[in-house]
Amino acid sequence: MKKKPIIISIKSSYLDNNEKTLLKTGKPWGIILFKRNIKSLSQIKKLVKNIRKYAKDKKFPILIDEEGQTVSRLSNIIEHSFTQKFFGDLFNFNPILSLKIYENYIDNLCKIFKTIGINLNTVPVLDVLTKNTHKIIGDRSFSNNSKIVKKLGEACIKYYKNNKVGTVIKHIPGHGCANLDSHFFTPKVKLNYKNLHKKDFFPFKKSKSFFAMTAHILYTSIDKNNVATFSKKNNIKNNKKETWF
Repeated sequence: MKKKPIIISIKSSYLDNNEKTLLKTGKPWGIILFKRNIKSLSQIKKLVKNIRKYAKDKKFPILIDEEGQTVSRLSNIIEHSFTQKFFGDLFNFNPILSLKIYENYIDNLCKIFKTIGINLNTVPVLDVLTKNTHKIIGDRSFSNNSKIVKKLGEACIKYYKNNKVGTVIKHIPGHGCANLDSHFFTPKVKLNYKNLHKKDFFPFKKSKSFFAMTAHILYTSIDKNNVATFSKKNNIKNNKKETWF
């Protein structure tokens, strides 16, 4: 059986002996940092240095979930109160100004990442808000306008790439249409493929991000048995097989 890459996490703010062994012999693809791993700037810099030491890879992928406000793993180091909704609202008011501010914001955030040694951030959230979107998404989304979500998502990926920091689009193919928190329950979305394709799937199409985080959602019009993460089904339309997008 062919081995598949895996991203791991660690228990605390330092590596224990088992984690050191895992990095040396288990060869995980990368590590994602959580708030429990980050106590201070000097501590996290030391931790990242040790991770790469035992992984024997100076470019070993170090990921973080740093969206801002409700999802900020760096809250012990910085006050990160911006949300994607803030930039979406600003874009709706003044597109040109918003993109300049957004670029400056990402440039400054990437400076912090580089100081620490982080080379992948799990943004942008490309879920489109609806009146039924669960609060787990909320202000993490740019907008209820799929075109604004797509535009700012593309800008986000571009600005991070300019800083040589990778991105992870989420939650593909769209969590905005779900009214449950998929961390605890399995949302079932009954929208037909045409509606999903037009709105929720739209921001993810032709994305230039190398990585994506899937939505653990059951889109019943496409696959009644498997959430998107595990589904292997394609859409059949006019006797022609199509992918989800």
